[in-house]
Amino acid sequence: MEIQCSKYIIMFQSVLIVVLMLFQTTPISPDTTDLSALSVEKALEIAYRQNPQIKQLQYQIRAQEKQEVLSFGISDPEIKYMREGIDGGGFTEQRWAVSQSLEFPLSSIYRNRQELSTTRSLELKLQDLKNQVKADVKTAYTQLAYALQSGNVAGERVQLFENLSEAAQARADMGESSEIDAMQADLQLQEARNNQETAFKEIMNTRYDLFQTIGLDPEEQTYDIGFTDTLSYLIVDIDQEVVMEKLEGHPRLQQIQKEVEASIYGKKLAKSTYLPDMNLSYYRQDFGNDYDFYGFEVGVSIPLWFVTRQAPKVQQANAILNANEWKYEDQRLLIKKQAEQTWHSYESAKNNIERFRENIQSKSLELVQMTQKGYSLGELDLLTLLEAQRTYLRTQETYYQTLRDYYLTVIDLERYLQTNIIFN
Repeated sequence: MEIQCSKYIIMFQSVLIVVLMLFQTTPISPDTTDLSALSVEKALEIAYRQNPQIKQLQYQIRAQEKQEVLSFGISDPEIKYMREGIDGGGFTEQRWAVSQSLEFPLSSIYRNRQELSTTRSLELKLQDLKNQVKADVKTAYTQLAYALQSGNVAGERVQLFENLSEAAQARADMGESSEIDAMQADLQLQEARNNQETAFKEIMNTRYDLFQTIGLDPEEQTYDIGFTDTLSYLIVDIDQEVVMEKLEGHPRLQQIQKEVEASIYGKKLAKSTYLPDMNLSYYRQDFGNDYDFYGFEVGVSIPLWFVTRQAPKVQQANAILNANEWKYEDQRLLIKKQAEQTWHSYESAKNNIERFRENIQSKSLELVQMTQKGYSLGELDLLTLLEAQRTYLRTQETYYQTLRDYYLTVIDLERYLQTNIIFN
């Protein structure tokens, strides 16, 4: 009974893996409401729509765009009424006045340009965030595609050892080999089934990792979702010099450049506070014979307390500017190092995958086929066949691991090249 339950579980897992893989050849529509087949393109659309950080930054940009309008130093006008000499029942003078305070024009100009640079900095930050989300989604999808391929290899492992177990048992029944060979083959079969169960668990884990990455609603995370994109070797030649040349246009560096630019305007704004603000008043006067007189006043501010007001602002703005300049230099060196390391990882993975395709993969398949034939003819023993099958399966596993690593390095390079290469 226990063995039958185990077989049913394995059959269910195998069927589910097959169902997931069948969707990989199904054409898809860009409509994200249909999740019967989930491609990378559709996953990205969902992620861009559902990602909380993207939504948060989009609203920050909206708020910052309104700050651009608010940056002009225009205050509300004041309406004033004055009456003088009312102790005796009459008055000496009364007046109505309209007063307007005006910031020195340069201050408004510098503040507005500072806010414009800040808005552009946030837009570049959003672009960099979308690139990061795209890389995260593609990485999660690659891990899932690798898990599905590993599930196929695990199924092939079970099939190989089932055939081997049957052949070993048949030879033992005919007296051509010992019962020990049949027992050893059966143990290998049980181990293969355990590996298949582990592969099934990994498929489930990577599915939910992808769903979490794209922000898919839990109610939509059903088992009938298929995955259309697979791991297949693509010949991609990426020159190291091209990668290095593209770094200056990296959104993160451009974002910090805009922060530096905003800091420059912030420093100019701080210096402009030494310049006088103005106050204008226009009024009508009544000296007892109606409002027959008109007047105006003009006032300017004097930065008398500059030691405690304007000077610290300039020093503060200068410190912020220096900090942002060093921040740019730090990020420039960091991005260069990361790009160099990623390119060398890509080159290594590319060389490894090409060796597998040109030599190792075909030879391991030929070896297992020849060994199976030799064993069936009684020319080779069970240990030789087992070692040949292990070599073949290990080669398959290593090939897909190398292919996965190749995909991941190209996905990382996409962020530096600012283009789509994998799952395009």
